[in-house]
Amino acid sequence: MSNRCPIQIQNIAESESCGNNMSGVTTIYFCPKEDITSINALRAANPTTYSEKVVIGSATMEGMAVTCPTDKGFGRMFCADDLGELVYTPQGQKGSRSFKAELEIFHPAFKKEILGFLAAHNNQELVIVAVLNNDEIHLLGTKKRGVSLADSTRATSGKAYTDPNGVEAHFEWNTPAPQIFWDGFDPEDDEHGLPLVAE
Repeated sequence: MSNRCPIQIQNIAESESCGNNMSGVTTIYFCPKEDITSINALRAANPTTYSEKVVIGSATMEGMAVTCPTDKGFGRMFCADDLGELVYTPQGQKGSRSFKAELEIFHPAFKKEILGFLAAHNNQELVIVAVLNNDEIHLLGTKKRGVSLADSTRATSGKAYTDPNGVEAHFEWNTPAPQIFWDGFDPEDDEHGLPLVAE
């Protein structure tokens, strides 16, 4: 009996790995885990390529759904360019294949809305959808385990008039593997995107 990995050995070609490879995070969408009714975003049952190990969704747009009660949904937060980063770090003992996801963003504004965001979601688990500059869209959090604000999160007014002011938000999540929405997913699509709350 072979214990060989089912993933096909394949080259990661230059044309596939390059292209749009811009750095950074442009926007995040966030929702308290308790406000989400269901998330239908699954990986391939029997992955045969590297991408199938992390891409989530289904063969059709209709198969993807995040549902919330009618008065609940995702909020949207703008992230300052060049000041956001998503990092996956392998973790666990030998034989395990889990990852720690760390999302760091900077939202420029030292206003009551952003301070209210921190007050509302401190010590609360979230589900986050992060839109990267390279057009990938990552899902952080599930119905079982959400994303948490890290202790290093802080809001600052800055010291001098040249200093940035706003919130440095750090989020952490433990996951079996990264979760990337398939190409073409639009968080703001009215029919198949995320349920958004009014701004």
